[in-house]
Amino acid sequence: MNTLAQPTVALAMRSYSGQVELHDHDFPQIVLPQSGAMEIEVDGRGGKVDASQGVVIASGARHSFLAERSNTFLVLDLDSPGNEAPLADSRFFTIDPQIRHLLGYASHSGALLSSSSPVASAWSALLLACLARPTPSAPQRQALARALAYIEQHLGSPLSARAIAQAARVSERSLYLLFERDMHSTPFAYISTLRLDRAIDLLGRTLLPISEIAQRVGYADQSALTHALKKARNQTPAALRKAARDAQAQAATRVRQA
Repeated sequence: MNTLAQPTVALAMRSYSGQVELHDHDFPQIVLPQSGAMEIEVDGRGGKVDASQGVVIASGARHSFLAERSNTFLVLDLDSPGNEAPLADSRFFTIDPQIRHLLGYASHSGALLSSSSPVASAWSALLLACLARPTPSAPQRQALARALAYIEQHLGSPLSARAIAQAARVSERSLYLLFERDMHSTPFAYISTLRLDRAIDLLGRTLLPISEIAQRVGYADQSALTHALKKARNQTPAALRKAARDAQAQAATRVRQA
């Protein structure tokens, strides 16, 4: 069975402000969203890195970007010739449930990923395996991207299949088929997972009150969020926040002792 060669990886959380002019580098790079959005042009093709998609920037590709609001991105610089899939060509890709799961881990364990080469390499290998899978056709990819962008923009509000399908410019039946084929999920299972992942991210990354986090990600109140987390993850918001703080403190201690 063929396996992907595992390149050495430098992984970091980065924030961007303003515009960066056209430039290139002699290694492939992958940019993934954590929060916010960024406009990117790669070899003359424009796109956006946001909650719905990331980008592979091939070695030598000329690219520039513009970011105007607060943001955080996970950036992988790969010590690889980049002449094999999935790094050979610059492309935007959908953040599917498997990649979102990896991003959820990165959100909670960013310090560990940045400080531990074995952990970063293992995490990157899983990401590359996800990116090596076949991609949907351009019209399907565009429709799915529109659906995911609409969900992201309205995550804190009630969502309906009809509204999502209208935003994606497909029928409701086609919407469900898109999610089943390309996301291995249903629209509402995806929304539920996204809301939980976003809540967990905010619990670990911010000091926002739990009630405000619940409303931001689409739950009626703190009790609804607590019920959903206990049912899906067998954890309470308070316990998850404490676990994230403990993990951050332990990672900081390891970095100081290194």
